[in-house]
Amino acid sequence: MRSLILRTIAPVVLHLTLLFSMFLLIYGHNQPGGGFIAGLMTSVGIVLQWIAVDEEEGRRRFNWPYEGIFLAGLALSTLTGVWGYIKGAYLKSSIYRFELPFIGDVELFTAFLFDVGVYGVVVGVVMCIFTNLCEKETQEPEAEGE
Repeated sequence: MRSLILRTIAPVVLHLTLLFSMFLLIYGHNQPGGGFIAGLMTSVGIVLQWIAVDEEEGRRRFNWPYEGIFLAGLALSTLTGVWGYIKGAYLKSSIYRFELPFIGDVELFTAFLFDVGVYGVVVGVVMCIFTNLCEKETQEPEAEGE
């Protein structure tokens, strides 16, 4: 049986870590490691929530396509780098301005897109590792000699 205190505090911590990771992702896109640190914060919150609930509820609640999140993040980061290489600004941040209906003028930084991709890679990889470790732990060892 899981701790009552852990089950009570884990949802609050999850929401706080998600909020803080979004702050790090948005603020840190011009700083080194913004997407990486934000992805680690998100993963820590999800893992803590998973540990707070029992195994069946954790599998039901967090049955996400982590491999897809990883691949989408990898594709976004790669495409951002390839786009910069084509434009002659490889690994340099470029600004694109455009107008969206109902929102107005929007500025999009390629460094932000790259960090969002890194965020997806980190969350996908950490959660894939965690779910695979949980599966390995729950499997019963095979009896020798049978």
